[in-house]
Amino acid sequence: MKTTIAIVVIMVFAVGPLYGEDATQPPPTPAEEQPEVLTRGPVHEAFAEPVDLNTQSPLVAPTQPPANITENPPAEKPTGDQYVWVPGYWAWDSERNSYIWVSGCWRAAPPSRYWVPGYWSKTDMGWQWVPGFWASTNNVQQIEYLPAPPAIADVSPPGPPPTDDNIWVPPCWYWFQGSYVWRPGYWVVAQDGWVWGPSHYVCTPRGYVFVAGHWDYSLRRRGVLFAPVYFPRHDYERPGFSYSLSVAVDIGNFEFGLFTCPRYNHYYFGDYYDNLYIGIGIFPWYECRTRHSWYDPIYEHDRWRHYKTDRNWDEHERHEYDSRRDDKDLRPPRTYREMEQREAKLPEAKRNDIRMAQSFDKVVADKKSPMKFEPIKKDEMQKISKQSTDLRKFSDDRSRWESSKAPPKSAQPNVTERKGPSTQPTERKETTTAPAERKQPITPSPEQRGQTPPSTERNKTEGPSHQENTVTKSERVNIPPSPIVGKREGIFSKTSPSQPADEHKTDAKHTPRSDDSSKDKDTSKDSDSSKDRGQQRGGRDRSR
Repeated sequence: MKTTIAIVVIMVFAVGPLYGEDATQPPPTPAEEQPEVLTRGPVHEAFAEPVDLNTQSPLVAPTQPPANITENPPAEKPTGDQYVWVPGYWAWDSERNSYIWVSGCWRAAPPSRYWVPGYWSKTDMGWQWVPGFWASTNNVQQIEYLPAPPAIADVSPPGPPPTDDNIWVPPCWYWFQGSYVWRPGYWVVAQDGWVWGPSHYVCTPRGYVFVAGHWDYSLRRRGVLFAPVYFPRHDYERPGFSYSLSVAVDIGNFEFGLFTCPRYNHYYFGDYYDNLYIGIGIFPWYECRTRHSWYDPIYEHDRWRHYKTDRNWDEHERHEYDSRRDDKDLRPPRTYREMEQREAKLPEAKRNDIRMAQSFDKVVADKKSPMKFEPIKKDEMQKISKQSTDLRKFSDDRSRWESSKAPPKSAQPNVTERKGPSTQPTERKETTTAPAERKQPITPSPEQRGQTPPSTERNKTEGPSHQENTVTKSERVNIPPSPIVGKREGIFSKTSPSQPADEHKTDAKHTPRSDDSSKDKDTSKDSDSSKDRGQQRGGRDRSR
């Protein structure tokens, strides 16, 4: 009897693990419950931004964003003092009906610029994004808030460029001696390795901020852009939660996967090829040449660069988009996990077609990269952590001083009303603003309209971007210094190219008129004639 009992006990212990009754390790966590590295999503605003030229209904999220995540950058960084770490932030994803994390990036700060980060602002409609911008270091501890600039009837060029090396810079209004003066558009000579970002305005709850035109590095020289991540709520709500970044976006594949969301002031990358995205304001980047409500400095620079050897580059871009829109199998993967699975089934020569991201280790090992990398020392890592904390405090302070006429003492801003010139002409000589949108919208078909993902677009009527934006005269606010400031000299050359001479030429005869809004209604004919003149030059299609 004892022998029989012993045999039964032995069998129970032996068979039990087969049925999982005595497993020493728990089953793996389902993939859906783990952080998901994405190969599509918003591009960090400090890395690249389209230029919004028109006041459009803004992006508004229905819920408050979560608390910021603590990021752990990889153990190596690009070599050079110009590279700075810019921490990530939350972005609203209308398809998930949730927030996703826009990871931090290593950024070569533009020469003589400092970073003013964006933030989410509470409104009656929900939470609205206020964009960040690179401001001039000529005045690092003061921001000027202005009344809304007049609309611009047409931003298209007057005809074909004088030479193949010219890029059109849109017109703008300057604030000078208490009113707006006109700065006509002009042709700038393109520069290898440098992108001209035109002057423009950023709309905030307090007023409009003028951002002076400046030279910035080309995309491949800007640094390292890390992939966005979707986090399950139980992850980021854990006390002390942090995340180590290890996957970088493949900048080389941006050309066939870059999109623009003007009302969010963000680029998007990856699979946004379905027509339904147009319905929520995410456009193929070449649409900046059809819809003149925004300006795309990256597209204009790449178009100039490729046009030297490929006169049909525009058509190739459009064809690539059309092919991927019509054939879902050609679209890139949406997650890093999916990308790895698809790459494993492809020959090496075809893997690059779908590679929207790669491990940071491969970025460091890439011998063709214009960047070199070096280990981050312990004291440097501590400085990076402090800089991230300081920048987020700077963003919080900005939110407070822009939402109130009485800014917080912690930011120590003082308000000064300005009745004279806002700046010397040589500084204020750089501005772009609200042109009227072309009357050539791309809209989804009737059957597609019902497929629009849950969005926060509210209505599509144009108007002030912020309900609290009521400033009627210039106000200057003293601010704390930004933790991120670009050096005067560049990292790839001693200095950036000189400012275009025409950036400083204003036309006193051109003044705002009370009928500007009605004038916008007739811009389609003028715009079409400008396009027709542009098409007279072989291969340079002005219709985009």
